Amino acid sequence: MLLYNQIQEVEGMAEEMSGNTKKVYDAMVAIGARGEEKSKSMEDIVREAKIPKGAVANSLNELIKKKLVKRKVGEKTARYYIIR
Repeated sequence: MLLYNQIQEVEGMAEEMSGNTKKVYDAMVAIGARGEEKSKSMEDIVREAKIPKGAVANSLNELIKKKLVKRKVGEKTARYYIIR
């Protein structure tokens, strides 16, 4: 039941997202960016979302503020993953 409530909460937040932000979140789901060990680069997300890099960057920042996505600093580039 707890998992179901968490899924409902995230789906509710997903409905509140703007167009590009929802595309980015959906792209992250599609490429399996769930959890730190499966984090993806911005380039991976841009490729899947099929929107410009600047729009992806803005959307990722919005998702980070909503505490849906976390940024992991890497050696060369940052990586992103879904936390909720």
